[in-house]
Amino acid sequence: MTLPCTRSPAAVMLMLALLMLALPLAAPAAAQDMPTVLPNNYVLSDILNRQRVDTVIGSATGGAAGPPQRQVPSPPPAAATTYRAAPEVSARVRRQFADWMGRQAGAEGGRRIAEAMVQRDPVRNWAQIVGGDGLRPGDLADTMASYWILNWVMANTADSNRAQAQAVRNQVRPIIVSNPDYARLGEAQRQEMSEVLMLNFLVQHAAYVDAVTRGDRATIRRLGDAAVARFRNEMGVDLRRLELTNAGFVRAD
Repeated sequence: MTLPCTRSPAAVMLMLALLMLALPLAAPAAAQDMPTVLPNNYVLSDILNRQRVDTVIGSATGGAAGPPQRQVPSPPPAAATTYRAAPEVSARVRRQFADWMGRQAGAEGGRRIAEAMVQRDPVRNWAQIVGGDGLRPGDLADTMASYWILNWVMANTADSNRAQAQAVRNQVRPIIVSNPDYARLGEAQRQEMSEVLMLNFLVQHAAYVDAVTRGDRATIRRLGDAAVARFRNEMGVDLRRLELTNAGFVRAD
């Protein structure tokens, strides 16, 4: 996930145009202030909490958890996190997210966001941005991996590559399916959670790419600090104490 994104500038500019239309002068602030918005009263820690994350992330020097190139736990079958997307679920997700964004931007901003989501497909935009890393729609593990990596990139003003993205996806899947509450989610709920995460990703990605493109160091720093605070508050993880390797995330010592 090299930023600024060169794989799909059209998708990036589309989301930027959407944000700037609906949130004039406020897109960076919205991305800085917003928590991870999830459906059904979930918060990120419901899925990725510190205890489960600790089971798959070791330390850079080894320690009790093993060396950084240790064997990543074998993921359960992909079907455990996959879903078949239903148009009615996508429509509900976009309407609810537009309503939430509208409360940040005002009624007119929310209306414009809702209109843009009808005209353009956010899932396709997300897929164009992360497709080079081998991440695909239809799997919550792919979506969660992309969101975690993006926030790490913002926090550390760094890049990531395909091998790292694949490793993080393999880390994320067992974390997700080991949550007993997750096991009770139906296919529509898995889709809903995944597509809401995609929308969170697109808002934050657009604001970050815009700041990087303009060379706005102050906004880059604020977005990075917001990512750190978001993950510390929501899942007890310090993004600036993680390294991203071809074996996935490891703790820096």
